[in-house]
Amino acid sequence: MRNGTSDHKKPRWGAVRRCLCAVLMLASLITGMIPVAAAEREQPEIAVDLLGGSEGYSAVLYNNTNGLPTSEANTIAETSDGFLWIGSYGGLVRYDGKNFERIDSTTTGISSVVSLFVDSKDRLWIGTNDSGVAVMGKGSLRVYNKGDGLRSLFVRAVVEDQSGGIYIATTQGVVAVNDDMTLRQVDEPQISNVYVHDLDVGAGNVIYGRTTDGAVFTMEDGKLTGYYDGAKLGIGGIHCVSPDRDKAGYVYLGTTESEVYYGKLDGGADHMERIDISPLEYTNEIFHYGDQLWICADNGIGVVTPDGLTVLDELPMNSSVERILTDYQGNLWFTSSKQGVMKVVPNQFSDLFGQYGLKGEVVNATCIYDGRIFVGTKKSGLIVLDEEGVVAELPLTSAVTAGGKTVEETDLIRMLHGSQIRSIIRDSRNRLWLSVYGKYPLIRYDGRTAVCFTVADGIPTERVRTVVERQSGDFMAACTGGLALIEGDRVTEVYKEDSGIRNTEVLTCTEAENGDMILGTDGDGLYVISGSKVTHLGLDDGLSSEVVMRVKKDRTRDLYWLVTSNSIAYMSPDYQITTVKQFPYANNFDLYENSHDEMWVISSNGIYETSVQALLANGEVSAVLYDRQNGLPCIGTANSYSELTEDGTLYMAGATGVAKVNIETPFESVTSVKMSVPYVEVDGVRTYPDGSGVITIPPDAAKMTVFPYVFT
Repeated sequence: MRNGTSDHKKPRWGAVRRCLCAVLMLASLITGMIPVAAAEREQPEIAVDLLGGSEGYSAVLYNNTNGLPTSEANTIAETSDGFLWIGSYGGLVRYDGKNFERIDSTTTGISSVVSLFVDSKDRLWIGTNDSGVAVMGKGSLRVYNKGDGLRSLFVRAVVEDQSGGIYIATTQGVVAVNDDMTLRQVDEPQISNVYVHDLDVGAGNVIYGRTTDGAVFTMEDGKLTGYYDGAKLGIGGIHCVSPDRDKAGYVYLGTTESEVYYGKLDGGADHMERIDISPLEYTNEIFHYGDQLWICADNGIGVVTPDGLTVLDELPMNSSVERILTDYQGNLWFTSSKQGVMKVVPNQFSDLFGQYGLKGEVVNATCIYDGRIFVGTKKSGLIVLDEEGVVAELPLTSAVTAGGKTVEETDLIRMLHGSQIRSIIRDSRNRLWLSVYGKYPLIRYDGRTAVCFTVADGIPTERVRTVVERQSGDFMAACTGGLALIEGDRVTEVYKEDSGIRNTEVLTCTEAENGDMILGTDGDGLYVISGSKVTHLGLDDGLSSEVVMRVKKDRTRDLYWLVTSNSIAYMSPDYQITTVKQFPYANNFDLYENSHDEMWVISSNGIYETSVQALLANGEVSAVLYDRQNGLPCIGTANSYSELTEDGTLYMAGATGVAKVNIETPFESVTSVKMSVPYVEVDGVRTYPDGSGVITIPPDAAKMTVFPYVFT
């Protein structure tokens, strides 16, 4: 459900499963909670920084196209068991971290929900548009309507003061809940028959309310203690009220205009601080956190700090934003009466195309060069990014072929426009080698000049996949048509059919420690070139597939990793191949190893992270999957080449852009996972925990079904 914060070392999901089983075996399945008044609950620390740019978090908008049963949401709340509750005109929706479930209104009578509130006893209060108010808790549900003391069935807000008193705002005044759960009207002439829109509790146990005609009032112990007409305050269009929970008597007032007022009500606008929040207008909620003031408005979301207002215009929610919630892990949730529900969670993956405003397209290669990000695409050619944005041009002082012919082009980006770039490799002399499908299949670029290797210069075809630098300073170029060796500006040799390579569709290559050249082909396995000797390795030699997409030297061990079309394997220095038999996924593209002895495997399903030792042990492999559902902005591209920097930053070439992530940083933590068993079903009847959190199972029970939830 929610991403946690990072720890030094992360437990695997197997540990979570074992922990869950242990929980289910305990006699006390749920820890009882000490009641705390809602107004006194500690505010969870916000786990995401939305002010530091677009990196470090992921924002997901839910509507009726991706799980939410509706495309609008009025309000949101969280109960202690970890469930999120969403109120919409379509009814009440429960989110368990994976699925949205609409609560059946035909059996509960709950429909058109406009307000939600969780009290100190962990009961969920549900205010509706036309059906009164309901209170739900541990298997019980009670609905209040006009026969129970409500003058109006339109319930705009529910609040609990620090003494545990519950108050309900309706379109005809305020109703209090007695200790015996009966209702009584708050009999105060100024508010008894008016439309009360907001109720909230501030410091000193003072309840602040707002009426739709722009008046603000205060209550203590069920009695009206102050009433302030908006006109007399000198503040027009008061649209929300939010008391300062730390400073008695101080309140924030949001308006229909682009302004928020802060201070004591007694002095009016002249004695209150005016905060300009333009271009935001129609403030629906104000959330105070530390030195930050979060604004939910009709035209977006903003944060006011001592440095001023920041409008969060990179978020997908920007219309009719009604409410904000921080869940138990400090993740942010927003509701919109027009767009649905948005969650914002920590995410170490970054979407580079999204940050630069680029349209999604297939990326085959990434490389860092001269402080810039070079991106090779399938259709658009070369994209170059720097701190200022998308680089428009890379002027060339000269461009020639390897044979010395002048190339009539003065800009590298323009030269490659519309080409399919297969890889971009930086050599030890700080030059780039761009492998291309096109007229100039291999280009060497030094920041000013370009040398183009063409078919006329000895490249076997106009399709080069990648280049590998050898220990000698020469270069291997993997091509359709064989392997080309390049020394200086000359193609010195081409290995193809007459060299003993039956399949010359070379996908990958590397150099062994002893100088051998290892080639992976598209359907004929591996070839090892040792001097004049060529050795073939195929299915009979341990490969499970003869489509070899990657051969890579291990970062510390004397072995080579192989990625085939259906497996991961490793190969010893004497070319003995072992296929990893229990890796959880078959269609993999590439792999990257970090200094913590962990392997990140790029696949068509996402990124799998596991230990290198588990792969070498060749037993059961437990892997964490990062995919689109938990933050990965795009899926990797087959046969692509991605940049991994010295500090561990991976710029993954993806099918719709580039995903950035640091594979050295501790990533996944389950230390703050919340596990819950809200009820069990005994012989077909739901049984809930008692006040101490214990579920008692009758000794004569024949069948029990446990409903466990893990929120992460």
